[in-house]
Amino acid sequence: MKPLPFIAAGLLAAVLLLSPAVMAAAPTVSVSPTSAAGNQTITISGTATASSEVSIGVTNPNLVSVALANVAASSSGAFTYSFAAGGTSSWISGTYTVTATVGGLSGTATFTYTMTSTTITPSYNVTKALVDIEGNLTQIKGELTALQTSAATAQTDMKANFTAISSSLTALSTQLTTVAGQVTTLTTNLGTVQTDVTNMQGQLTTISSNITTLTSDVQAAQAAATAAQTAATNANNSVSSTQTYVLVVAVLAAITLVLELAILVRKLS
Repeated sequence: MKPLPFIAAGLLAAVLLLSPAVMAAAPTVSVSPTSAAGNQTITISGTATASSEVSIGVTNPNLVSVALANVAASSSGAFTYSFAAGGTSSWISGTYTVTATVGGLSGTATFTYTMTSTTITPSYNVTKALVDIEGNLTQIKGELTALQTSAATAQTDMKANFTAISSSLTALSTQLTTVAGQVTTLTTNLGTVQTDVTNMQGQLTTISSNITTLTSDVQAAQAAATAAQTAATNANNSVSSTQTYVLVVAVLAAITLVLELAILVRKLS
């Protein structure tokens, strides 16, 4: 039977499978090109936590926001976002800062921008709109791909989780059945031991009673032996007295006989 700590470890593993821990890390950011001008397309790319949502912000040298977007990282953590520079008065020459944020953790990168005489024009607005649309379509496509990948991964993980949980529950059920059988066996053994102890107590009581009876018999035998010894002593004393009496009587009879013989001899003479 597997020990209880192993069962606990199996259940913990099943819970962890259902709630996988995501290790967050600050995203990395890169900008292409690093020196832009006019209406040039700027591409921001990097890596972040897999399948996460990345918030991207771009600020000009005066810390005024010129671009803001949310993009989805792929299952591998890669993300990208493209937009056209210029188009508003906020686009001034200088160093721009790009910030990518995921779960409170941020990564930054910089690029330089040079404003030209054709930066803000009606024709540019159309170009910028087309570039933005293309960037948005690329972002949507990336998000849909990431979503599809995430859904497939989630389905696979869920199937694996259900399989693991089913196996764990089957193993646990088997182990509980084994434990129940062992408890039943232990209960039976304890009943047998209790019966044996009860029988042993009865036997000890019988032995104690027999010892008491034997003690009484030994005491009676000792008393009888003492009485027999006393009787033997008395008998020995009685025999000695009888022998002495017989000897005295024999001596007296002999003396009487001698006297009678002496008297008879005297009469004959």
